[in-house]
Amino acid sequence: MFEADRWLVLIVEPDPAAGAATKRLLRRLCPHWQAELCTDAVSATQFLLEQALAPQMLLADRLDESLRGEELLEFCAGHSPATIRVLMSAENDESVLLAAVQSAQMLLGKPFTELDLLAIFQRAEQIIEGPFSEHARYQLGTLQALPIQQRQYQHILTLLDDPDSSQRALAAALEREAPLAGRLIQMANSAYLGFRRQTLDLQEVTSRLGRDMIKAIMQAFMLHQQYQGRIQPQLHQQLQDYAVALASVAFQLARTQCRDDASLAEKAYVAGLMQALGPLALLATQPLSSQQLTQEDMFQDDVADHCVLTGYLMTLWGFSADICAAAMYRLDLQSSPHIDRLQAILHLASYVLYLQQQDPTGTPIQPDLDALDRFALTNSFLAVNQEGG
Repeated sequence: MFEADRWLVLIVEPDPAAGAATKRLLRRLCPHWQAELCTDAVSATQFLLEQALAPQMLLADRLDESLRGEELLEFCAGHSPATIRVLMSAENDESVLLAAVQSAQMLLGKPFTELDLLAIFQRAEQIIEGPFSEHARYQLGTLQALPIQQRQYQHILTLLDDPDSSQRALAAALEREAPLAGRLIQMANSAYLGFRRQTLDLQEVTSRLGRDMIKAIMQAFMLHQQYQGRIQPQLHQQLQDYAVALASVAFQLARTQCRDDASLAEKAYVAGLMQALGPLALLATQPLSSQQLTQEDMFQDDVADHCVLTGYLMTLWGFSADICAAAMYRLDLQSSPHIDRLQAILHLASYVLYLQQQDPTGTPIQPDLDALDRFALTNSFLAVNQEGG
């Protein structure tokens, strides 16, 4: 019997002693979680089928080749999409990362430390307690990957295969594909790979992962037939162009107006770059023939659906809370529970592009001009406004 006031995690661990140890550790670190243990995918599948309410998280070992953990995760994606899927593995090779791309939303290396385990559950709690509707979690849970453009895919492959191409050129090409860039940043920052210092710099990301790994991850994206041809190419291109433009304006605004915080410009750039995620997720669920970016989405607590979905994916992928909030509330600062400078910068950058009619979604923005005074942004921003109008 499960307690209604506790969250449920299903842990699939073939070693009963290791499973029991994880359960004891979880009871100490996160007492508001209740763990159920299974030793194989068959019993775990049966557990999922018998539960009236799906667990909030599935933590699955890769198991053996006859019935792999990633197959269980794929079943879970179809059966209970809102369940957060985590793949555990003691192996440290290319196949594990590819399995994570295709079936998991998070990756946990074994053996893991207390901090590693705690980080996974804290991220899950941010999603469960965050401003994300059950519908949004269900919708995104069915998406195991977001599409990338065929033309851009070929361009990045060419750079990866050219030993004379620079890391800078490769990073610039990756910037044009937010879904791929976001996943690469997630993996490069994963404790699974042994990196404790977080980075948002795509040049450093490419250096950490290496060209062979990036190529393999790209192929995993493209081979996922579920998303082949799911979005009209011109709409995909418009979204990517807008995300790059928004990232550039936000970067310049942060760099010129907030000189006291060197990290702010990098965060603003990444928050802008990820703005294609939500609209792509929405488009991927629409019939190809009737897709349009100007269609009015549903709004959740005055926040546009595509911003909710962007914030959800970024939270799931481990971006810091301030970057996720900036992405989520960029169109309506007043809906944010706590407004900071990064949110104001992305909001004002969005307003600039709206005035310049560069936003392909056409979502109206009511500017919070008080942000100019609240965050001591200089009056030079007003000149940008006038140019845009």
